[in-house]
Parts: sequence; structure tokens; C-alpha cells
Amino acid sequence: MAAELVLIVFVGTYIAISSEKVNRTATALLGMGIAGLVLVVTGTSTFTDVVNTVEWQTVLFVTAMMIIVTIAAGSGMFQFLAIELTRPSHGETKKLFVSFLAFVFVISLFLDTTSTMLIMAPLTIEVCRALDIDFRPFLISESVVCNFASIPSIVGAVPNLVIAEVIAEEASGIFDAGIMFVLLMPLSIILFVVSIPIFLRYFRDLLIPGDDELINNFLLIDPSYMIRSKKDFYASIIGMVVLALGFTIGHSVGFQPSMIAIIVAAFLLILTREWVDDVLKKVNWGTVFFLVGLFGLVASLEITGVIHWLAVAVGSFLADNEVLGIIFMTWVPSLISGVIDNIPVSTVLAPIAVSLVTINPILPYVLIFAVNIGGFLLPIGAPANILAIAFSEKEHKPIRFVDFAKIATPLSLLMLAIGTGWFLLISALF
Repeated sequence: MAAELVLIVFVGTYIAISSEKVNRTATALLGMGIAGLVLVVTGTSTFTDVVNTVEWQTVLFVTAMMIIVTIAAGSGMFQFLAIELTRPSHGETKKLFVSFLAFVFVISLFLDTTSTMLIMAPLTIEVCRALDIDFRPFLISESVVCNFASIPSIVGAVPNLVIAEVIAEEASGIFDAGIMFVLLMPLSIILFVVSIPIFLRYFRDLLIPGDDELINNFLLIDPSYMIRSKKDFYASIIGMVVLALGFTIGHSVGFQPSMIAIIVAAFLLILTREWVDDVLKKVNWGTVFFLVGLFGLVASLEITGVIHWLAVAVGSFLADNEVLGIIFMTWVPSLISGVIDNIPVSTVLAPIAVSLVTINPILPYVLIFAVNIGGFLLPIGAPANILAIAFSEKEHKPIRFVDFAKIATPLSLLMLAIGTGWFLLISALF
């Protein structure tokens, strides 16, 4: 009885969130509370068990990254980067477009998608405004790129971190960050190479040259003038370097990403002690509490055995068929991620991926690929897309959902087909 009621609460909560007619944070927290109430009233468990099962490491990681990005932005680092990134292109719109996407691709290996868009969206808008060019093709493409560029890195996206943490808890030793990088990095590069000409062709009428005088004036600006606080600027650079090194080598020595991120965030807060309260006010607490509510809902599904039941059902359907397992784990999570959100999909399906490693050991990595690509199947699939749309609305030049989907949906389907072929090839070879 409890399992059915919790499942109804879960589905109802996500239908409400997907409708975009309610506040998603408030709805997720309400869903968590009602699910907890069901567990208590039916005598199944306690709300304490729900709270203890929440993925607090992921919540801490996201919060710490938001703090780090806020401090770096306040130092003028991103304005500095904006000018430095524009110089090699000499203000030529298409070259600037490609260089921005390449930059997004690189930083997505070290930052989660939300942090990447919090950096790139204001930076992009500022440059495009200065050059009098349309920023919307940039924002759409950047959000798509950061979704698939994050695939090889555990810290590249919240779903990656969720899947890695869940698998580590369920069955240690079957997931390796090094194997993940080696398996998925070549695929990520292939997707980037494929996407660039598609973006350039689709947006060819919008990527028009800016005014020569505006370009010349912009390029004359000394990047150092953009630095508002040298102390915070250099501290932010050190923090970013420590993050990159920590995320790269930390996993091999048992350093969890959330621990590294919280240490760097705390260090930066101590250095900026005179405006700590201002930094904390700018953190997107709505997203943080949305994750808490979300993970609470999934915890309720786990406690009532719904996730275990799904794992058994999927295992029976696949019947130890490796090819069917790869196709299923590539397409089904992707399609669901596009309609709901790739974070809950990751949380629900990670234990199922664990149960399927006997069929094929690469299936957990296939799931990571699937939820990240599914994240831009539709605009509501991932936070990066929502941020791109939100920033465009703030500038009174909104990106409509249909405009986003026209390029992102066909591209995601193409990438899913490429990914399916890649994983089938890897499975056949090894």
C-alpha cells in the first residue's frame, strides 16, 4: 500500500513540476513531505530514514560550486575572460561562436553544468551586447554543449555525481572514474566535432558580423580593467586550479568531489570575509532545496522497494541480452530525462544500472551518457537549459521553448544514435 501511494506522490509531483505552473522547489519539498507522511502513517518507516537517505554529498557539492562561482564572478574574472576569449577571434561572429563553445567544452570537464552556465550566460550576453550581435544562438548552443561535454567527468554534471555516489553505496568496485573518462571522452569529442557544423548551419542567418567600430572599441579594452578585486581575482584562480586538480586526481586517493568543493568554497569565503553575507544571498538556494526535495522523494521510493521492483522488472525484460541492454539503457533514460529532469532519472535508475552489470559492465557508463544527452532533448530536461532561457528572458529577448527544441531535439536524437553505435562497438571489442 505504501509503495503505491509513494509512487503516486512521486508521479503527481513531477507532473506538477513539468507543467511549469507551480514553483518547482516548493512542489518538490511538498512531495517529499507528503511521501514522508505516507511512510509514517502506514508504519513503513520514519521521516528520519527519508532524511538520512537524501544524497547530501550532491547537495553540498552543488551549494559549494555556487558559492565558488559567485565569488569568482564578483572579482571580475568572467569579464576578464570575456575579453580574452574575444581577442583571438578578432570579433568575427562565427569564430567567436566556435571559441566560446570550445571554452564551454573544456570547463565542462571540471565544473557542473549549472556552474558552467552561471559563468557563460552573463559573460556571453555582455560580449554580444558590446558587439551588437544576437546572444540567443550562443546560449542555446552553450547549454547543449555543456550537457554532452560533461559526460566523461564525474563532476561534470549533477547526474554523473549522483550515479557515481549511488553505485558506490550499492556495490563498490564496479565503477571507476578513470574507465569512465577513457570510455566517454572520445565519444564526447566526436559529438563536439559533429555538433559544430550543425550549429553553424542552423544559426547561419543569426550569426551575422557585428559593427566594425564596436568590435574595434571592444578589442581596445584592457582586460585588467575588468578586475574589481585583485585579491578575490587571484584567490578565485587558485581556487579553480585546486578544484581542477582535486577533481582530476582526488577520486583515485579517496577524495570525494563534495569535500574538495566545500573546502575551496570555505577558503574563498574566509578570504572575502567583508562580503560573505552578500555572496550567500546570491546563491541559488531554490535549486539547492529543489535537490533536497527531489532526493527525499527518491529516497521514499527506495525505502518502499519501488526501485528494487523496477530493477527486477527491467532485468527480466532484458533477459541477459547485451545488445538489448545497451539500446535500452541508452534510449529509455534519455527519453524520460527529456520529459522530466535528468537528476531524478539518474537517482532512480542508478540502482537499476548496478543490477544490470552482470549483463554488461559498461551499462552504468551508458546511463551517464543517456541522461546527459536526454537532458537537452527538451528544454526542461536539465538545469543548464532552464538557466539559458532564464537569462534570455532577463534581457527581454527570450528563447522560446520551441526555438530551443528545434535544434536541440534533432541533435540529441542524432547523438543518441552515435552513442548507441559507440557502445555496441566497445562491447563487441572488449
